[in-house]
Amino acid sequence: MRYRTHSIRPPPIMKLAESAKRFIGSANFLDLGQGLPGHIPPKEVLNALSERISHPTTHRYTHDQGQLELREELALYLRQTSQIDVDPQRELTITAGGNQAFAGTVLTIIEQDDEVIMPSPYYFNSVMAVQLAGGIVKQVPVNSRYQPDPEAIEAAITPQTKCVLLVSPNNPTGAVYDQSVVDKIVDICLQNDLFLISDEAYARLVFNDSKHYSPRRRRDAHDNIITLGSFSKDFGISGWRVGYTIGSTEFMDEFLKVQDTISICAPTAGQLIVLEALKSDQTWVEEELRRLSLLREFAYLRIREIDAFDTFETKGTFYLFPRVKECTSTRDIVLAILQSTETLVLPGGIFGEAGEDHLRISIGPLTPDAVDEAFNRLSDFFAHYKSE
Repeated sequence: MRYRTHSIRPPPIMKLAESAKRFIGSANFLDLGQGLPGHIPPKEVLNALSERISHPTTHRYTHDQGQLELREELALYLRQTSQIDVDPQRELTITAGGNQAFAGTVLTIIEQDDEVIMPSPYYFNSVMAVQLAGGIVKQVPVNSRYQPDPEAIEAAITPQTKCVLLVSPNNPTGAVYDQSVVDKIVDICLQNDLFLISDEAYARLVFNDSKHYSPRRRRDAHDNIITLGSFSKDFGISGWRVGYTIGSTEFMDEFLKVQDTISICAPTAGQLIVLEALKSDQTWVEEELRRLSLLREFAYLRIREIDAFDTFETKGTFYLFPRVKECTSTRDIVLAILQSTETLVLPGGIFGEAGEDHLRISIGPLTPDAVDEAFNRLSDFFAHYKSE
C-alpha cells in the first residue's frame, strides 16, 4: 500500500527511544534526550482540578476555541508576560498542545508546494507538519550565535514562499532572538506579504537578564503574524496537551475549520488545569525558573571542561547545543554514548543540516547531581573517543 505520509520521516525521538529501550529500565540510565521540565503544578492547582473532575461538564466538549474564561485569563497573562494584546473572543484559540497549534496553522495557510522558510537548526516536528500539508521547507542556516540571518531569509524568498517560521526561545539551540533581528524579519514579511509564524512555547524560559520579544508587539503586522504557545514547559504539564494559537480574526475563522476537523477542542480537563494555573500566584513557576537558571549555570560550567565540545552559551530553554569537534556523524556518536555510558542525548542532525555536527542535551528534569554525573560520563566518553 502507498501512503501519502511515506516521504515524511518517522519521529526521530521515537527511533532513538527504540535504541535506548534496553537501557531505560536500568537505574544507571540517564535521559538527556526529550525536552521535559522538572516540575508539576502545585497541590492547590491539582486540588482545584480534583474538585471539578466529577462535574459532567469536565467530560464534555468545550467551544472549539476553548473555554471563554480560560481565553480571557490567558489574554491577561500574555499582556503581563509578553506585552501583547489579544482579543480572547476573536483572535485566540486553545489547542491540544503546541504541536497541534503549528500543524493546524500550516494546514490552514499552506497549499501544495508552498515554501516555508525555517532558520536551521529547526524543530523537526515543524518540518513534518509542513510536509504533511504538502509544503516545502527551505532551510536558512543561523549564524554562529544561533541568531537568524534576515538578509539570508530575504534572499531565500521566491514566488512560492508563503511564510517564515521563527522559534524563540529556540529548540534546539536555546537561542533567544534579538529584537532587532526579529523586527527586520517582520519588515521582510510585510514587504513580501508573507505570514510570520512565531512559535513561543519557551517564552518564559529566558535567563541571564535576557528578554523574550514577541513580534506580535508590532501592531502594524497583526494581519501577518500568527503566534503559537504551549503550557507544557513553564507549567510542567506536557501530558495534558494544551497550547494556543493567536491570529487575526480572518485567520482564526479559517483555522477553526481545521480545529473542528482534527480535535474539535483541546482536552477539557487540560483546559481546566491551565485555567487554575493561570489564576494561581505563579510563585511555583518562578521557583522552577530559578532552579533552571542555577542548573544551566552549572551545566555550562561542566560542559566547558570537555575539550571535544565547542559550546556557545545561549540564554533560553533547558537545552545545550554544543558542536562536536572533528565530527563525521553525530548519530553514530549518540549511539556510541548510549552503548558505553547508558546516557541518551540527541544527534543534531535530526534538527536539520546546520545541526549535523552538534548534540542536543536536555537538562530540564535533572538534579544537579544528575547533571554532574552526565557530564562526568560525557567527559570520560570523549577522552576515550578522541584516542580512537
